[in-house]
Amino acid sequence: MAYSSFFMVALTVALIAGAALAQSPTAAPTVSPSAAPTASPPSPVSAVPTSSPTEAPMASPPAPPTSSLAPSSPTAFPPSISSTPTGSPASSPSSGSLNRVAVAGSVAVVALAAAFVL
Repeated sequence: MAYSSFFMVALTVALIAGAALAQSPTAAPTVSPSAAPTASPPSPVSAVPTSSPTEAPMASPPAPPTSSLAPSSPTAFPPSISSTPTGSPASSPSSGSLNRVAVAGSVAVVALAAAFVL
């Protein structure tokens, strides 16, 4: 019994570590192969109508009426809504801090899985 629980913990640790290391920003990006597009010439249309239509095709229905905007509607943002959000960060967090968060999350998942297994 101890052997199987150790095996499950080791497998869980390996899977979490592999997932965390696969998201490393220093890992080489993999490029999916793509085939070069080939253009094919259009096929000529050779269908000849065998009979003339007996009635004219129907015209498209008229467009529904559009309601115009009220002339008193404001075109700018109201004072309560600004064009740029305040309190937002000027840049994204560094990859080092994101990696530390990912590793901490992985450790927490492994600890939780080990607690369930043991």
